[in-house]
Amino acid sequence: MKFRLNKKLIPIEDESEVQKNEILVEIVSMAEFDERYKGTYHHEVIMQSLEHIQYSKVDILRSCIVGTVLIPDKQDLLEKEFGFGFYIHRGHLLFIDDTDTIYRIASRLPEIKALDTTLEARFFLELIEFIINDDVLYLQRYEDQLVTVEEELIDHDIDTFHTDILRFRREILILNGYYQQLADMMQMLGENKNSIFNMEDCRMFRVASNRADRLYDNTKMLREYTVQLREMYQSQIDIMQNKTMKVLTVVTTIFMPLTLIVGWYGMNFSGMPELEWKHGYLTVIIVSLLVVIGEVLFFKWKKWFE
Repeated sequence: MKFRLNKKLIPIEDESEVQKNEILVEIVSMAEFDERYKGTYHHEVIMQSLEHIQYSKVDILRSCIVGTVLIPDKQDLLEKEFGFGFYIHRGHLLFIDDTDTIYRIASRLPEIKALDTTLEARFFLELIEFIINDDVLYLQRYEDQLVTVEEELIDHDIDTFHTDILRFRREILILNGYYQQLADMMQMLGENKNSIFNMEDCRMFRVASNRADRLYDNTKMLREYTVQLREMYQSQIDIMQNKTMKVLTVVTTIFMPLTLIVGWYGMNFSGMPELEWKHGYLTVIIVSLLVVIGEVLFFKWKKWFE
Protein backbone atom coordinates (compact mmCIF):
# COMPACT_ATOMS: atom_id res chain seq x y z
CA MET A 1 0.00 0.00 0.00
CA LYS A 2 1.30 3.41 -1.00
CA PHE A 3 0.24 6.77 0.40
CA ARG A 4 1.26 10.35 -0.13
CA LEU A 5 1.81 12.22 3.12
CA ASN A 6 0.33 15.69 3.27
CA LYS A 7 -0.49 16.19 6.97
CA LYS A 8 -2.36 12.89 6.71
CA LEU A 9 -2.21 9.74 4.60
CA ILE A 10 -3.78 9.90 1.15
CA PRO A 11 -3.96 6.59 -0.74
CA ILE A 12 -2.23 6.54 -4.11
CA GLU A 13 -4.27 4.81 -6.77
CA ASP A 14 -2.15 5.71 -9.79
CA GLU A 15 1.61 5.73 -9.21
CA SER A 16 2.18 7.76 -12.37
CA GLU A 17 0.63 10.74 -10.60
CA VAL A 18 3.29 10.75 -7.86
CA GLN A 19 5.42 13.90 -7.94
CA LYS A 20 9.15 13.82 -7.18
CA ASN A 21 8.89 16.20 -4.23
CA GLU A 22 6.03 14.33 -2.57
CA ILE A 23 6.57 12.39 0.64
CA LEU A 24 5.63 8.74 0.32
CA VAL A 25 4.55 6.33 3.05
CA GLU A 26 4.49 2.64 2.21
CA ILE A 27 3.28 -0.38 4.14
CA VAL A 28 4.64 -3.60 2.68
CA SER A 29 4.98 -7.23 3.71
CA MET A 30 8.34 -8.80 4.46
CA ALA A 31 8.22 -10.82 1.25
CA GLU A 32 7.46 -7.70 -0.80
CA PHE A 33 10.27 -5.76 0.83
CA ASP A 34 12.67 -8.67 0.30
CA GLU A 35 11.82 -8.84 -3.38
CA ARG A 36 11.93 -5.11 -4.06
CA TYR A 37 15.09 -4.10 -2.17
CA LYS A 38 17.16 -7.27 -2.37
CA GLY A 39 20.85 -6.47 -2.87
CA THR A 40 20.82 -3.12 -1.05
CA TYR A 41 22.73 -2.64 2.18
CA HIS A 42 19.75 -1.46 4.22
CA HIS A 43 17.82 -4.53 3.00
CA GLU A 44 20.41 -6.83 4.57
CA VAL A 45 20.39 -4.90 7.84
CA ILE A 46 16.60 -4.92 8.16
CA MET A 47 16.13 -8.54 7.09
CA GLN A 48 18.61 -9.74 9.74
CA SER A 49 16.51 -8.00 12.38
CA LEU A 50 13.11 -8.96 10.93
CA GLU A 51 13.82 -12.69 10.88
CA HIS A 52 13.72 -12.77 14.67
CA ILE A 53 12.52 -9.50 16.18
CA GLN A 54 13.66 -9.68 19.80
CA TYR A 55 13.68 -6.01 20.75
CA SER A 56 13.29 -2.46 19.47
CA LYS A 57 16.41 -1.11 17.80
CA VAL A 58 17.55 1.45 15.24
CA ASP A 59 20.49 1.49 12.86
CA ILE A 60 21.77 4.81 11.56
CA LEU A 61 23.11 4.33 8.03
CA ARG A 62 24.77 6.90 5.78
CA SER A 63 21.62 8.23 4.07
CA CYS A 64 18.77 6.44 5.81
CA ILE A 65 17.57 4.98 9.08
CA VAL A 66 16.32 1.43 9.53
CA GLY A 67 15.13 -0.47 12.56
CA THR A 68 12.57 -2.69 14.21
CA VAL A 69 9.99 -2.12 16.91
CA LEU A 70 8.69 -4.88 19.17
CA ILE A 71 5.47 -4.05 21.04
CA PRO A 72 4.12 -6.36 23.76
CA ASP A 73 0.39 -7.06 23.72
CA LYS A 74 -0.96 -5.44 26.87
CA GLN A 75 -3.81 -7.94 27.00
CA ASP A 76 -1.36 -10.83 27.21
CA LEU A 77 2.15 -9.62 27.97
CA LEU A 78 3.67 -13.07 28.41
CA GLU A 79 2.42 -14.71 25.23
CA LYS A 80 1.64 -12.10 22.56
CA GLU A 81 3.63 -9.35 20.89
CA PHE A 82 3.71 -7.40 17.65
CA GLY A 83 6.76 -6.40 15.68
CA PHE A 84 7.42 -4.39 12.54
CA GLY A 85 10.35 -2.93 10.65
CA PHE A 86 10.81 0.59 9.32
CA TYR A 87 12.93 2.48 6.82
CA ILE A 88 13.24 6.29 6.87
CA HIS A 89 14.80 8.18 3.98
CA ARG A 90 14.38 11.74 2.80
CA GLY A 91 10.83 11.91 1.46
CA HIS A 92 10.20 8.23 2.03
CA LEU A 93 8.88 6.30 5.04
CA LEU A 94 8.39 2.56 4.71
CA PHE A 95 6.86 0.11 7.21
CA ILE A 96 7.36 -3.65 6.96
CA ASP A 97 4.38 -5.42 8.47
CA ASP A 98 2.81 -8.77 7.62
CA THR A 99 -0.40 -7.80 9.43
CA ASP A 100 -2.78 -4.85 9.09
CA THR A 101 -1.74 -3.42 12.45
CA ILE A 102 0.34 -0.52 11.14
CA TYR A 103 -2.34 0.43 8.63
CA ARG A 104 -5.04 0.44 11.33
CA ILE A 105 -2.87 2.62 13.57
CA ALA A 106 -1.81 4.96 10.76
CA SER A 107 -5.39 5.50 9.61
CA ARG A 108 -6.34 6.67 13.10
CA LEU A 109 -3.56 9.24 13.47
CA PRO A 110 -4.57 12.92 13.54
CA GLU A 111 -3.35 15.39 10.96
CA ILE A 112 0.22 16.60 11.33
CA LYS A 113 -0.10 20.26 12.28
CA ALA A 114 3.59 21.13 12.66
CA LEU A 115 4.90 22.82 9.53
CA ASP A 116 8.57 23.19 10.47
CA THR A 117 9.28 19.45 10.76
CA THR A 118 10.21 16.75 8.30
CA LEU A 119 6.84 15.11 7.69
CA GLU A 120 8.13 11.55 7.38
CA ALA A 121 9.96 11.89 10.72
CA ARG A 122 6.97 13.53 12.36
CA PHE A 123 4.59 10.86 11.07
CA PHE A 124 6.83 8.10 12.45
CA LEU A 125 7.01 9.93 15.76
CA GLU A 126 3.23 10.39 15.87
CA LEU A 127 2.78 6.66 15.26
CA ILE A 128 5.09 5.71 18.15
CA GLU A 129 3.44 8.21 20.47
CA PHE A 130 0.02 6.88 19.51
CA ILE A 131 1.14 3.37 20.49
CA ILE A 132 2.22 4.50 23.98
CA ASN A 133 -0.46 7.17 24.33
CA ASP A 134 -2.49 5.44 27.07
CA ASP A 135 0.36 3.59 28.74
CA VAL A 136 0.38 5.88 31.78
CA LEU A 137 -3.20 4.84 32.53
CA TYR A 138 -2.31 1.23 31.77
CA LEU A 139 0.53 1.29 34.31
CA GLN A 140 -1.80 2.96 36.81
CA ARG A 141 -4.29 0.11 36.43
CA TYR A 142 -1.40 -2.30 36.78
CA GLU A 143 -0.42 -0.64 40.05
CA ASP A 144 -4.04 -0.98 41.23
CA GLN A 145 -3.79 -4.73 40.64
CA LEU A 146 -0.70 -4.86 42.84
CA VAL A 147 -2.53 -2.88 45.52
CA THR A 148 -5.29 -5.51 45.40
CA VAL A 149 -2.67 -8.24 45.90
CA GLU A 150 -1.30 -6.30 48.86
CA GLU A 151 -4.77 -6.02 50.43
CA GLU A 152 -5.30 -9.76 50.01
CA LEU A 153 -1.93 -10.32 51.60
CA ILE A 154 -2.93 -8.21 54.60
CA ASP A 155 -6.11 -10.29 54.90
CA HIS A 156 -3.93 -13.44 54.91
CA ASP A 157 -5.37 -14.60 51.59
CA ILE A 158 -2.04 -15.86 50.28
CA ASP A 159 -2.94 -19.14 48.59
CA THR A 160 -2.13 -17.89 45.07
CA PHE A 161 0.41 -15.23 46.01
CA HIS A 162 3.46 -17.00 44.60
CA THR A 163 1.78 -17.58 41.23
CA ASP A 164 0.43 -14.01 41.03
CA ILE A 165 3.63 -12.25 42.03
CA LEU A 166 5.73 -14.36 39.65
CA ARG A 167 3.44 -13.43 36.76
CA PHE A 168 3.52 -9.74 37.71
CA ARG A 169 7.32 -9.72 37.92
CA ARG A 170 7.68 -11.33 34.48
CA GLU A 171 5.17 -8.93 32.92
CA ILE A 172 6.82 -5.88 34.47
CA LEU A 173 10.19 -7.08 33.25
CA ILE A 174 8.82 -7.19 29.69
CA LEU A 175 7.40 -3.66 30.00
CA ASN A 176 10.63 -2.45 31.59
CA GLY A 177 12.71 -3.62 28.63
CA TYR A 178 10.14 -2.33 26.13
CA TYR A 179 10.19 1.26 27.41
CA GLN A 180 13.96 1.29 27.86
CA GLN A 181 14.44 0.21 24.24
CA LEU A 182 11.97 2.82 23.00
CA ALA A 183 13.76 5.54 24.98
CA ASP A 184 17.14 4.51 23.55
CA MET A 185 15.71 4.37 20.03
CA MET A 186 14.16 7.86 20.26
CA GLN A 187 17.39 9.22 21.72
CA MET A 188 19.43 7.82 18.84
CA LEU A 189 17.00 9.31 16.32
CA GLY A 190 17.26 12.65 18.10
CA GLU A 191 21.05 12.61 17.78
CA ASN A 192 20.56 12.84 13.98
CA LYS A 193 23.96 11.40 13.14
CA ASN A 194 23.29 11.28 9.39
CA SER A 195 21.65 14.74 9.32
CA ILE A 196 18.38 13.78 7.62
CA PHE A 197 16.22 15.56 10.22
CA ASN A 198 15.95 19.23 11.16
CA MET A 199 16.35 20.74 14.63
CA GLU A 200 12.63 20.57 15.43
CA ASP A 201 12.56 16.86 14.56
CA CYS A 202 15.48 16.24 16.89
CA ARG A 203 13.79 18.15 19.69
CA MET A 204 10.59 16.13 19.27
CA PHE A 205 12.52 12.86 19.31
CA ARG A 206 14.20 13.92 22.56
CA VAL A 207 10.76 14.75 24.01
CA ALA A 208 9.55 11.29 23.02
CA SER A 209 12.66 9.75 24.58
CA ASN A 210 11.97 11.56 27.85
CA ARG A 211 8.38 10.32 27.79
CA ALA A 212 9.51 6.73 27.30
CA ASP A 213 12.03 7.27 30.10
CA ARG A 214 9.24 8.28 32.46
CA LEU A 215 7.31 5.13 31.58
CA TYR A 216 10.50 3.17 32.17
CA ASP A 217 10.82 4.79 35.61
CA ASN A 218 7.23 3.80 36.38
CA THR A 219 7.98 0.18 35.57
CA LYS A 220 11.06 0.32 37.81
CA MET A 221 8.84 1.57 40.61
CA LEU A 222 6.44 -1.32 39.98
CA ARG A 223 9.35 -3.78 40.12
CA GLU A 224 10.37 -2.35 43.48
CA TYR A 225 6.76 -2.67 44.61
CA THR A 226 6.75 -6.39 43.78
CA VAL A 227 9.95 -6.80 45.81
CA GLN A 228 8.27 -5.09 48.76
CA LEU A 229 5.25 -7.39 48.37
CA ARG A 230 7.50 -10.45 48.45
CA GLU A 231 9.17 -9.16 51.61
CA MET A 232 5.75 -8.49 53.09
CA TYR A 233 4.67 -12.03 52.16
CA GLN A 234 7.75 -13.47 53.85
CA SER A 235 6.98 -11.38 56.94
CA GLN A 236 3.42 -12.75 56.97
CA ILE A 237 4.77 -16.29 56.74
CA ASP A 238 7.21 -15.61 59.58
CA ILE A 239 4.41 -14.14 61.72
CA MET A 240 2.18 -17.15 61.06
CA GLN A 241 5.01 -19.53 61.89
CA ASN A 242 5.78 -17.60 65.08
CA LYS A 243 2.13 -17.80 66.12
CA THR A 244 2.11 -21.54 65.45
CA MET A 245 5.30 -22.04 67.44
CA LYS A 246 3.86 -19.91 70.25
CA VAL A 247 0.73 -22.08 70.45
CA LEU A 248 2.81 -25.26 70.40
CA THR A 249 5.12 -23.88 73.08
CA VAL A 250 2.21 -22.91 75.35
CA VAL A 251 0.52 -26.29 74.89
CA THR A 252 3.79 -28.12 75.57
CA THR A 253 4.42 -26.01 78.67
CA ILE A 254 0.92 -26.70 80.02
CA PHE A 255 1.27 -30.45 79.64
CA MET A 256 4.86 -30.73 80.91
CA PRO A 257 3.84 -30.91 84.62
CA LEU A 258 1.15 -33.48 83.72
CA THR A 259 3.77 -35.52 81.87
CA LEU A 260 5.95 -35.38 84.97
CA ILE A 261 3.09 -36.61 87.18
CA VAL A 262 2.28 -39.43 84.76
CA GLY A 263 5.92 -40.46 84.59
CA TRP A 264 6.34 -40.27 88.34
CA TYR A 265 3.32 -42.36 89.28
CA GLY A 266 3.84 -44.69 86.35
CA MET A 267 6.84 -46.24 88.08
CA ASN A 268 4.56 -48.45 90.26
CA PHE A 269 7.04 -49.01 93.10
CA SER A 270 5.57 -51.08 95.89
CA GLY A 271 6.68 -48.53 98.48
CA MET A 272 4.61 -45.68 97.03
CA PRO A 273 1.93 -44.85 99.63
CA GLU A 274 -0.43 -43.22 97.09
CA LEU A 275 -0.94 -46.55 95.31
CA GLU A 276 -2.92 -48.02 98.21
CA TRP A 277 -4.50 -44.76 99.34
CA LYS A 278 -8.27 -44.69 98.86
CA HIS A 279 -8.34 -41.11 97.51
CA GLY A 280 -5.02 -41.22 95.64
CA TYR A 281 -6.50 -41.34 92.12
CA LEU A 282 -8.88 -38.44 92.84
CA THR A 283 -6.08 -36.44 94.41
CA VAL A 284 -3.88 -36.78 91.33
CA ILE A 285 -6.77 -35.63 89.14
CA ILE A 286 -7.42 -32.58 91.29
CA VAL A 287 -3.72 -31.70 91.47
CA SER A 288 -3.43 -32.01 87.67
CA LEU A 289 -6.45 -29.73 87.12
CA LEU A 290 -5.10 -27.17 89.58
CA VAL A 291 -1.73 -27.18 87.82
CA VAL A 292 -3.37 -26.65 84.39
CA ILE A 293 -5.65 -23.88 85.70
CA GLY A 294 -2.73 -22.19 87.45
CA GLU A 295 -0.65 -22.26 84.28
CA VAL A 296 -3.48 -20.92 82.12
CA LEU A 297 -4.06 -18.02 84.57
CA PHE A 298 -0.33 -17.31 84.68
CA PHE A 299 -0.07 -17.26 80.87
CA LYS A 300 -3.06 -14.91 80.63
CA TRP A 301 -1.47 -12.62 83.17
CA LYS A 302 1.70 -12.61 81.07
CA LYS A 303 -0.44 -12.09 77.93
CA TRP A 304 1.12 -15.05 76.20
CA PHE A 305 -2.19 -15.95 74.53
CA GLU A 306 -2.33 -12.64 72.59
